[in-house]
Amino acid sequence: MRQLIYLLLLIFTPLSTMAQNKYPIHNDFRTACRITAPLGRSVLNIGNAFLSAMPKGMRSNSELTINKTKITSTTDGKKFSAWVITPKSGNTPRPVILFLHGGGFVFKGAPYHYDLAKEYARCTGSVVVMVDYRTAHNNPYGTSLQDCLDAWRWIISEAQSLGIDTTRTAIVGDSAGGFLAIKTVLGSDIRPSKLMLIYPVVDCSMRTKSIAEFNDTPVWNSELNKKMWAYYLQDETEKSLLDLTKNELQKIPTTYIETAEFDCLRDEGNEFAQMLQSSGVATTCIQTEGTMHGFDMAQRSKITQHQIDVRCKWLREW
Repeated sequence: MRQLIYLLLLIFTPLSTMAQNKYPIHNDFRTACRITAPLGRSVLNIGNAFLSAMPKGMRSNSELTINKTKITSTTDGKKFSAWVITPKSGNTPRPVILFLHGGGFVFKGAPYHYDLAKEYARCTGSVVVMVDYRTAHNNPYGTSLQDCLDAWRWIISEAQSLGIDTTRTAIVGDSAGGFLAIKTVLGSDIRPSKLMLIYPVVDCSMRTKSIAEFNDTPVWNSELNKKMWAYYLQDETEKSLLDLTKNELQKIPTTYIETAEFDCLRDEGNEFAQMLQSSGVATTCIQTEGTMHGFDMAQRSKITQHQIDVRCKWLREW
């Protein structure tokens, strides 16, 4: 595993020591701060091949039953994968969580995303469906989102076989997965009970103060954010989620939003929370301190562990 991590560090571009020290990020995240993705197409191909090959620990154990399934796209008929993680203890029917991982719309889920999915299942007693949606840089516009929508509809249609309670449902997304989570809610006739967004991508117009301020932050910054939107939009035009109307915002269920202090996406996440609150949507918003985008890849950090506990507690409150 250590050798794999070193190889991953070679794929990505380490920040200079000066850039790392520019921001007072907690020492728990110093190693994580070395990883910043340049988002060139060659790097994306190598990085995704590497992420696909990395061990994910997705095997059933004494606590969880883990199965891989295939879901058929309603647009092109192609199949994409999803992992179904089911706790072995507790009563059925269970709550269900659709988990949409981050990665700038262009990277597959990292090992820590799979660990998070398993932790959400363990600590909430929910069935967790983690979607391996197709990435934006090598698929037609809208494919990533359509896979997420199809996965959500599949969950509801398979409620009985999955042993889930359709009155206790949540969609969870981090970073780009947060954007996909919001769009899945807005694009579906079936609204989840809860929405959880971790340092979410929200604003394709990139107009907030933190976008202007954080052009060199570790792991993620506004320069990378601009490239990300180019890959996702593919010359198409979308309305920023910061421009949603009150009626559109009121389609969103009870929401939890978590942002990171030294993250170019910080202000758009916080502003989106304020918009929801002003529209009457019950919203919890927490800005973590001393953190950067993707801080929870540092799984041993007490800050990370505390935030995961906070998330799970919120998810358990039906």
